[in-house]
Amino acid sequence: MADLKHTGEELASHVKSGVHRAQQGARVATQHAAPGLELLARVGYASKGVVYGAVGLLALGVALGRGGATTDSQGALIRLQDIPAGSALLWLLSVGLVGYALWQLIRAVLDPEHQGAGAKGLVKRAGYGLSAGANAGLAFFTAQLALRGDMARQQNSEDQAARTVLNLPAGQLLLGVVGLILLGIAANQLYIAYGAKFMKHMAFHDMGARTEQALSRIGQVGIAARGVLMLLIGSFALVAAWRGQASQAAGISEVLTWLREQTAGNVLLGAVALGTLCYGVWCVVQARYRRIRIEGGAR
Repeated sequence: MADLKHTGEELASHVKSGVHRAQQGARVATQHAAPGLELLARVGYASKGVVYGAVGLLALGVALGRGGATTDSQGALIRLQDIPAGSALLWLLSVGLVGYALWQLIRAVLDPEHQGAGAKGLVKRAGYGLSAGANAGLAFFTAQLALRGDMARQQNSEDQAARTVLNLPAGQLLLGVVGLILLGIAANQLYIAYGAKFMKHMAFHDMGARTEQALSRIGQVGIAARGVLMLLIGSFALVAAWRGQASQAAGISEVLTWLREQTAGNVLLGAVALGTLCYGVWCVVQARYRRIRIEGGAR
C-alpha cells in the first residue's frame, strides 16, 4: 500500500514537473514572438470590430424597418463578401481573427494580465479559452468563404454545437457548465461596463478629455450590449441543457430575432443593435490604444 502511494506521488510529481516545463517553454516562445503577437492581436481587435460592426448595422436596419434580417458573425461575413474587394477583406479578416484567437489563448493559458487561479480569475480565463476556440472557428469559416465564394453558411451552428455536446458522456452537464460560464462572462461584462473598468487597459495619448470620455461611453454601451447578448445566449444554453434539447440553444442571430418578437421588440432590437455597433467601434479603438500584455509585462 505504501509502495502504491509512493508510486502515485512520484507520478503526480512527474506530471506536475512536465506541465511546469511546458508552461516555461511556452512563456519563452511567447516572449520571443511578442512583437509579432502584439501586432496580430491588434489586427485581431480591428477584425473583430468589423464583424461586430456589420452585425450591429444589419440588425439596426431591421429594427428601423429597412428590411433585411438579423444575422450573426458568419452571416455578416457573407454580406461583407459582396462588397468591392470583398474577398481580399475576408482574407485580411481571417488573419486578424487567427491573431485574436491566439491572443485569447495566451490570456487563458499564460495569464499575462494576472487574473490568477481564484474562482473569478478562472471564470475569466475559461471565457478567454472559449473565445479563442470560437474565433479560431470563425477564422476558418472566413478563409473557406474567401476561397470558395459560393459557400453556404451552415444553419444554426449553435444548435449543431449543442447537439455535439449533448451526445458526449454527461453532455447535459457539460452544456450546463458552458451556459454558466457564459452567464459569468455576461455578469463580468456588465460589471466592467457599469464602472468603465476597461479603461485601465487603455493607453490614450495626446487626447482631449472630451474625446476620451466619448470613447469611454462608446465602450460602456458596447460592452454592456455584448453582456446582454452573452446573458441571453447563456440562458438559452442552460434551457437546452435542462431539457436535453439542442434546438433550444441560440446564438447571436437567434437572440436578436427573439428580441424582435417581444413586446416593443423593435425598440429592444434597436437598442441592442446600436450597442453591438458601438462594441464594434470599441474593438477598433482597442486595436489602436489597448495595452497588450504579452508574457513579461505591458507593451
